[in-house]
Amino acid sequence: MKNIVKFFTYVLIASGLIGMSSCEKTWEEPQLDCPSQGLTANADISDILALSPTGDIVQIQQDWVIEGYVVSSDEAGNYYTAMVIQDAPSSPSAGIYVSLDQRNLYVDYPVGKKVLIKVKGLFIGKDRGVYKLGMTYDTGYGTRIGRIPPTEVKNRVFASCDAPVEITPTVVSISEILTNGDNYLNTLIKLEDVQFRKSDLCSTYSLEGLSGVNKYVEDCSGTYLVMRNSGYADFAKTKVPSGKGSVTAVLGKYRNTFQIYIRDLSDVQMNGSRCDGSTPTCDASALTPNARISDLKSALGSNELVQITDDWIIEAKVTASDKSGNLYKAVYIADQSGGIKLNLNMRDLYLRGYHRGAKMRIKVKDLYVGIKNGEIQLGDIYHGRIGRITDEIDQDHIFFMDRTEEVQPEEVQIGGLNYNMVGKLVKITDVKFHDYAVKENFAFSDSHSSRPRPHSANRMLVSCSSNNGVIVRTSGYANFADAHVRYGSGTLTGILSCYDADHDGTITNDELQIIMRDIYDVQMEQERCDAPVLLETFGTTEKNEEINLQDWYNYAEAGTRTWQGGFYSGTVNHYAQMSAYRSNEAQNIAWLISPPVSVSNGMKLTFQTAKAYWTHDALEVFVSTDFNGYDVQGATWAPLNARIATQTDPNHAWIDSGDIDLSAYAGQTVYIGFRYSGSGTYGKTGTYRVDNVIIKQ
Repeated sequence: MKNIVKFFTYVLIASGLIGMSSCEKTWEEPQLDCPSQGLTANADISDILALSPTGDIVQIQQDWVIEGYVVSSDEAGNYYTAMVIQDAPSSPSAGIYVSLDQRNLYVDYPVGKKVLIKVKGLFIGKDRGVYKLGMTYDTGYGTRIGRIPPTEVKNRVFASCDAPVEITPTVVSISEILTNGDNYLNTLIKLEDVQFRKSDLCSTYSLEGLSGVNKYVEDCSGTYLVMRNSGYADFAKTKVPSGKGSVTAVLGKYRNTFQIYIRDLSDVQMNGSRCDGSTPTCDASALTPNARISDLKSALGSNELVQITDDWIIEAKVTASDKSGNLYKAVYIADQSGGIKLNLNMRDLYLRGYHRGAKMRIKVKDLYVGIKNGEIQLGDIYHGRIGRITDEIDQDHIFFMDRTEEVQPEEVQIGGLNYNMVGKLVKITDVKFHDYAVKENFAFSDSHSSRPRPHSANRMLVSCSSNNGVIVRTSGYANFADAHVRYGSGTLTGILSCYDADHDGTITNDELQIIMRDIYDVQMEQERCDAPVLLETFGTTEKNEEINLQDWYNYAEAGTRTWQGGFYSGTVNHYAQMSAYRSNEAQNIAWLISPPVSVSNGMKLTFQTAKAYWTHDALEVFVSTDFNGYDVQGATWAPLNARIATQTDPNHAWIDSGDIDLSAYAGQTVYIGFRYSGSGTYGKTGTYRVDNVIIKQ
């Protein structure tokens, strides 16, 4: 490579293209074209605002060129595909928000740069309270101002040839903005002698990944203004300062609420003492732990609510967050002495620092410990009962440490669970879900609905080696609500909670509950212990759709109706259902036939039935040894003696069939057939349901 360079250098010298040391020639600085050369403004920002006095969207017909000075910046990420310009570097009379389908605008349009825009054909109008300049788009609910596409940006928006100038913000008070804020919209302002509201102290400017979060800047009289910060800003995870000082920002508006937008952290200068002379700190290391969670629980004694009066400080870590949605406005924390539910009146706590493994120190003096649903919890008082800690006081009590620790559950079998462990993270070994829960959803999200109404659900977890069981409680808002309950056996991890179902103040073992943190808390990849030969809960069927399960045969012997999936959201339960209601057919006979089962001595069949709108006993159950998988009428079917829901049973109540001994068919392969017979024409239209068909030894 060096030889090649030397060769070309020699050629250039020989050609006279590289000057010798004796050459006196001075090269002139190249003249670069400036896109805005020859372009002159012939209108002001005020002129285009005047085209839409009411804020209605108007297309600009005039052949105008406006100019303005950039006061916004997307370099830190608090602005996105937009820039704000005002008509003068200082004391501006008007500003405008320009929507551009282009990123990294700060490169070509830095703060202080004069910009010229050809506005003919663009649109001006109010969008959610703020005048914007751009193109239009249809939202499906109306027309709004949108971004100018890149090809149009190149032909319309020009940076001037002049160097950026200093922008002098207009000093204004919060009270003046609240009174006459429209005069300062889309311009750079400066607020002096202000501070973040107490409720925002020790919090971050935003929550990472969210489109925006409101913080509140107040003056010493308590008059406040919203500061809107993007979760994509590079300062989103930075804590707001706790002192008093100034804020420089662009003034915006959302509907009727004025908001300010900083460009970066240099816009916030708050290093002085607060209005009350205090200098709060968010430093957890300044606190020394002197109590444990067990002390909090002991302080409650036999009371239902107690305020902590001792100067106790506990150190704990988050064992379960609200990230999956299975907890709402609460997390669980633990130390070596135990765990407890911490109630906080905020959402997305995992983004606010309460993520799994986060360490914290809590000043518990003046907080409350109380019982709700039988569970001891830490929070604040609400209408005389234990409630949530609000964001106005949490920064006075909860201080995060700059480290995260791995969360380790305590391994235990179901029989070892007891009330003293409530609040702890446990890993329950040697378990499976109850037969009736398998393939059902953990809960019901109703996510397909335009107006979802989620439902929580209980699923029973049972031991493989004993008769013990415990409820697994899942919220319909959990992101795994619609996941199907696992078939195998293994372990399940979660927080041990409880629910005082009979409200007697005493928690028995059957009132204990497990709250999973996410779907990965279920580890059941092993073969199911004590597995049935046949297990069908119809959990994978769809409501009002024809049942088409593997190896099951759904057949209409007369009429066109077949068995369909049924679902009741109240109990989050799927089942098989058949009815002749409104069939308009003289006869409806429908079979639902199980897969083949090889019977051995001692095998028993169980199932459940329910009826609704009874008109006649429409359901029978049969067994066949010669069914070939498709010729129902050519097979021999023997009736089975089973308890089936009838007229005297309550509507919708599930009736157990009882144990049906199949020993007479030992050594043979059998099919179980559920036969519904009715008539839409003659009023035999009662509905029958079948669920939890099980054959086991």
